[in-house]
Amino acid sequence: MSGKSTRRDVLKWSGAGAAALAAGGIPEAALAKPPFFKLYLMIFNNLQSRMIWTDLIGKQFARLGIDIVSSYQPPSVVIARRANDSGKTHVDGGWDMYSERIYYSGLVPLPETLFHSKNFPPNGQNYYRIADKQIDEAIEKYSRAVSPADRKAAITAFMKRWYEIEPLHVVFYPEEVIITNPKLKGMESTTYNPVFYPRPENWTIEGATGDVTATFASWQPPSQLIPMYGSGYNEANIFGPVYNALFEYDSWANKKLVPALAESVAISEDGKAWVLTLRKGVKWHSGEEFTAEDVKFTWDTVIDKTYASVFQSPLATVLGSKDAYKVTGTHEITVTLREPNVMFRDFILPVIAIMPKHAYQGLKPEELRGHVISTWLGTFPVKTSDGKTFEAKGGIGTGPWIPQGFDPARKAYKYIKNENYWKTTEGNVKTFYVVNIQGADAVLSAIKAGSIDAHDPMYDVGGLLETIDPSWGTVNRFDSFKWMQTCLNMNHPVFGTGVETPLGKQDPSRAAEAAAYVRKAMSHMIPREQIIKNVVAGFGKPGTVPIPFTSEDYDHDLLKPIAYDMTLAKQYMEKAGYKY
Repeated sequence: MSGKSTRRDVLKWSGAGAAALAAGGIPEAALAKPPFFKLYLMIFNNLQSRMIWTDLIGKQFARLGIDIVSSYQPPSVVIARRANDSGKTHVDGGWDMYSERIYYSGLVPLPETLFHSKNFPPNGQNYYRIADKQIDEAIEKYSRAVSPADRKAAITAFMKRWYEIEPLHVVFYPEEVIITNPKLKGMESTTYNPVFYPRPENWTIEGATGDVTATFASWQPPSQLIPMYGSGYNEANIFGPVYNALFEYDSWANKKLVPALAESVAISEDGKAWVLTLRKGVKWHSGEEFTAEDVKFTWDTVIDKTYASVFQSPLATVLGSKDAYKVTGTHEITVTLREPNVMFRDFILPVIAIMPKHAYQGLKPEELRGHVISTWLGTFPVKTSDGKTFEAKGGIGTGPWIPQGFDPARKAYKYIKNENYWKTTEGNVKTFYVVNIQGADAVLSAIKAGSIDAHDPMYDVGGLLETIDPSWGTVNRFDSFKWMQTCLNMNHPVFGTGVETPLGKQDPSRAAEAAAYVRKAMSHMIPREQIIKNVVAGFGKPGTVPIPFTSEDYDHDLLKPIAYDMTLAKQYMEKAGYKY
């Protein structure tokens, strides 16, 4: 076989995984027999390239003597299985392994939110059940360091330990490709849940006048649209334009944190005392004035476990309790931290969207997900302090776009521009839609037909650039600041705890060591270079640790590419007690 391989070529060959093997020149080898242990691999069924490379990785693991049982599942099934409270494995209703695109919520690495042992679900996002003492210690030192030198040393220690034991496998760092209407100007960022989402207030459709309309495509329908429950692009793409946080990033290119609903902040030398001065004159979509009471209400709600926010654990970690903050003026809130924590500035301030006390305070936890503010179906009367009633057709925010409800027939979420927005914007778009379109081919057809103007990067269109004509589609390339990973349940008795490995059975004190050997073996069976070359058309860099490749914190001297090496992989398996 010769010539350049495209993703469509891969799909046409006899099997996605086998095809990638052939295309990449990966040598064949007999399976080790009998299978050493069983691993259930769930593959998201919504992204073509990820389906291919995840299947390929599963086939490679099988060559080590692992009995791989693969299944293609909708995201909802995988998400439900991984969220179980006890970390159950697949046979007990939980999970063993799946793959995902992942990132930190802010643009500063925040490993505490994803990988600290205190952040297990349901109130945290450490779905992998990583509980490594050295990782925890490095994370804590990083999060609480005041000096840049101490933070640098701590994040380096985190990377070093991760590189040694690989609690999960970072496959590659993707580059994102988005195709836009050639007449669309002003779209200067990818999406990054929840701090970057479509910003049509900055978009201009060249030559358009009057009630200018723009449409953005997002793949999966959302499960809900309240920011404190948001866990994916499919949700942030829709609720993002409605709300604001206290701080925001000025641009994707600069990634600089700047004031939003907060106008300024004063910080003590020890990093514990913060006084936030809020922006005056900001109005909620209902017309009610934004005040410090809204900030307090939002934090009170998120930190309350009965609301089961995905941000409850990190907020509680940083603040401790509701006693840490108080309203000290109509537009001022004062925070006293138990200890300095990078997550206050780089997570709480830019990530947690502020919710309206006057509109949401009467809603009970069990009401929220089915309410108008979450579904955008129907209307919701909101009383304001001047005696008026605002009929909400979705969420109520301070953001540049006001929801106009969901059209089930069109699968479209409609917005109108907030003419009273607190910040000046330059775009000419007045009406905005987010539509659900499934599949890369379908979204490119919609761009070509002129029915949409841009799309989410989840469509992964990089391998289809040869089909795009500049007359109907402009190619935009963005550093993703994300990584693709294969997730491992660290409660699994072989590659998680190690208690069922031969070495772990022989010497229980070495069970964790044995599990790390198995994970290292698996990592050396991931053909990262070939996946990047043949499956994602070269749009990526080989993965090592969960720090964005282009982050200033990434240690390029320490983190060398992990070789695809079956001989070395078998040696690691033998260290865990398996014999070939």
